[in-house]
Order: sequence, then C-alpha cells, then structure tokens
Amino acid sequence: MTTDELIERAASVLNPHTTSDGRLFGDVGAALISERGNVYTGVCIDTSSWGICAERSAIAAMATAGEYRIKQVVAVWRDDRDGSLSVLPPCGVCREFMRRIDEGNLDTDVLLGRDKAVKLRDLIPHHEWPAPLT
Repeated sequence: MTTDELIERAASVLNPHTTSDGRLFGDVGAALISERGNVYTGVCIDTSSWGICAERSAIAAMATAGEYRIKQVVAVWRDDRDGSLSVLPPCGVCREFMRRIDEGNLDTDVLLGRDKAVKLRDLIPHHEWPAPLT
C-alpha cells in the first residue's frame, strides 16, 4: 500500500458529528498497517466522560483482531472551510500507547505527510528505562 493510499484510507472514515452538548467526534481519522499487512481504521471520539484519539481507536480494532505490531500509521483531519486535508502527528498519549502495546512498535513508521515519515522511537526519544543514580 502506498503512502497516498494509506492517507486516503484514513480520510475515508472521516465523518464529523457534533453531539447535542457540543462534543465533536469523527473529525480525525486514522489508518494503520499491521505487521501482517492488514489495515485497521478508527476515528476520534470525544465525550464528556471519556475520549479516544483516532490512532488508539484503530489500534483497538487491531488488538481486537489479535494483532499488536504496527508497521505504519497515519492520522488525518479535513478542514471544512476549504476541504484541505492535513496529516496530524500522534499526541503523546497515542505515542506511548503504541509503544506499550508492543515494544517493537518503536520501529513503526509514523507518517507526518506524503513525503515524510519518522520512526516512533524518534517521536519519543527518551523511552529507555533510565540508569540508576550513582
């Protein structure tokens, strides 16, 4: 799957919805490719009691299927004003979540645009357990 195809898969699940209390969900979509080559998608859900980012939603779908290693991941948002699509970096909680699901996910390619990807380990550079103070 190409980068553009993965971005398009993430964009395909965008379905913004505002609740009666003003909460917005479905405005960020994510897609990931598992180590086995399967694609999982998810959207952000923000409620007054709890919220989940699109990346963690996609990871939950992956874990439900019995997979835990992520090869590549992307999240997107579409501006309703002009229809432009943006790639979003994962928040700190999502970065740590990916790491905790499987340590091997430190080698996950996180897309930051059509022509830019970085390893998860480079987004959380101080992930190693610290040495004891002497």
